[in-house]
Amino acid sequence: MQESITEDLLSTIKILKTQLVESQEAIDAIRSGSVDAFAMKRDGKPEVFTLQSLDYAYRVLIEKFSEGAVNLTPDGLIVYSNVYFSELVHTANEKVTGSYILDYISEDTKEKFKEHFAIALHSGSKTEIALTVDGKNIPVYISLTSLQPQLANIGMIVTDLSEKKSNEQQILNYSESLRTKNLELEHLNNSLDQFASIASHDLQEPLRKIKIFTAQLKQRFNEDLPADAKELVDKIKLSSERMSLLIKDVLNFSRTVHTENMFVKTDLNQVLDNTLKDFDLLLLEKNATVNRVQLPVVDAIPLQINQLFYNLLGNALKFSKDGAKPVITISSRMLLPGEIDKTCNAKFNLNRQLLYAEICFTDNGIGFEQQFAGQIFSIFERLNNQQQYSGTGIGLALCKKITEHHQGAIHAESDLDHGSAFYVLLPLQQSVNHVLN
Repeated sequence: MQESITEDLLSTIKILKTQLVESQEAIDAIRSGSVDAFAMKRDGKPEVFTLQSLDYAYRVLIEKFSEGAVNLTPDGLIVYSNVYFSELVHTANEKVTGSYILDYISEDTKEKFKEHFAIALHSGSKTEIALTVDGKNIPVYISLTSLQPQLANIGMIVTDLSEKKSNEQQILNYSESLRTKNLELEHLNNSLDQFASIASHDLQEPLRKIKIFTAQLKQRFNEDLPADAKELVDKIKLSSERMSLLIKDVLNFSRTVHTENMFVKTDLNQVLDNTLKDFDLLLLEKNATVNRVQLPVVDAIPLQINQLFYNLLGNALKFSKDGAKPVITISSRMLLPGEIDKTCNAKFNLNRQLLYAEICFTDNGIGFEQQFAGQIFSIFERLNNQQQYSGTGIGLALCKKITEHHQGAIHAESDLDHGSAFYVLLPLQQSVNHVLN
């Protein structure tokens, strides 16, 4: 009887041991993430239990990281690596595990890694190093963290810096290129300044002598010169005068580009008064009528605005109709914020933070076809016969340069034989950044 009871107890103990081992294996499997469900008997009936533990969720998260995750022993042995790190070092995951982290670190940064790894054994450390992959270095940022007291190991997060470094290099290259371009531009500006100096002195002097000698030739030998010789002398005189005007206009254009930003409060009425005085004789000669309204006060460079008004008024008088009295109207209005945002800014890229005045010069002259409205502001561009209408084709290009220098714009509307209207857009105040540049 006693033997039978002993056998039953041993049998029960054996069964319990087996169940204990199975339970432990199930727990280990759950913890490792191998399974998230298991079956066990309760009251003689099998039941299925599901469990997605924090360990399993953590493993899934690490595997889906867009950064490398590595678990290291204190001597640098890799006991775990996620897929991202394996792909980063171009090595199968099963080969990465069991290898040493120093095998993947470039020779140039191994000592640096060792220093930070030693620190991380007790706390944490971050730095930049390089991995060596297929003979090439990959810049990475690593974050080392001690896993104590739970584990004696060190966790390492690896961030690939290749794209960041590439962008930084592109920025450096761009900056160097910009620096070089700025030096070239400075050299060109100096060359232009030298040209301006030559144009204002050296080139004008021989032209002045040509005009004087031509005038003397015609005056002293006018009776003896044949008709074709007189015609040639007249052509020389006209060509020298045109060359002198061209040099003067190019000089004005270059000065406009390089004038310092000396913006002051400028009364446009005063500028217009001065401009009209400059054209007193021509206005009288052409019997022209000038209608005007009160103009605003704006932040401007007076000399440039005077040049702007001079060119526009001179343009209106130059291209007047034969036999018709020129009528020039100068009007002004404030642009509404909506006009700047929707219309003007789309065309001219104005500063939306500024208030703009529109100054319009309207004439009843010969006009031009609207399709050429943009072309007329190009330097040396002419639409009319040079013999009939003198000029160099720089005047309106200079107007455009002046308005742009003032954060403004200029555009024209015209109809052939029905006059033209030139619209000048100027801000009432210059922005601080623009004035100080």
